[in-house]
Amino acid sequence: MDEVAREYNRLAKEYDSRWSKYIAATIGFCLEGLELTASQRVLDIACGTGALAEQVAQHWPGITIYGVDVSRDMLVQARRKDRKMALVQGAADQLPFRTGCFDCVVCANAFHCFRQPESSLAEMRRVLVRGGRLVLLDWCDDYLSCKLIGVWLRWRDPAYHRAYGLQECQSRMASAGFEVVSAERRRAGLWGLMRIEAIPQQHLPI
Repeated sequence: MDEVAREYNRLAKEYDSRWSKYIAATIGFCLEGLELTASQRVLDIACGTGALAEQVAQHWPGITIYGVDVSRDMLVQARRKDRKMALVQGAADQLPFRTGCFDCVVCANAFHCFRQPESSLAEMRRVLVRGGRLVLLDWCDDYLSCKLIGVWLRWRDPAYHRAYGLQECQSRMASAGFEVVSAERRRAGLWGLMRIEAIPQQHLPI
């Protein structure tokens, strides 16, 4: 078991109650302006306790949503929210899904934990249909508060890897074969956040 899974297994039972205000604020920002239809398939990467997937299901009844997470215990909590949700244990850099099977991929509050960001982005692109959409929301290192939090987390939190600035994250997404269609920064209390929407480029960059 890797250190990310181990840490979130430890936090799973108290995660929602401990971070309820933060979860509500970030999910609202993540889903803002997102357009989906009931016939579409959505993948929530690093779905955790299923809070975001639960909101997607409520906003778009009838939609098919899958959740994937490295933490078994977080998935147990997600299952308690919605027994019909399709939940799979797996990592972002090795998604256990076939190519081109999702209309939308959402990844919120997790990119800073990914040890292999390039591979993770490549996998997100792989599982999207042509014309599909990626929504990535995460901490933004352009904010001083996030820089300071990052310094502290590097020795305090074994799950933390690093946060990115908005420009750097967009560059990484472009290198992985995405075309960014919108990018925004916003504060949520102490946290500085970024939200990026992107679509797969028709031709991968050389």
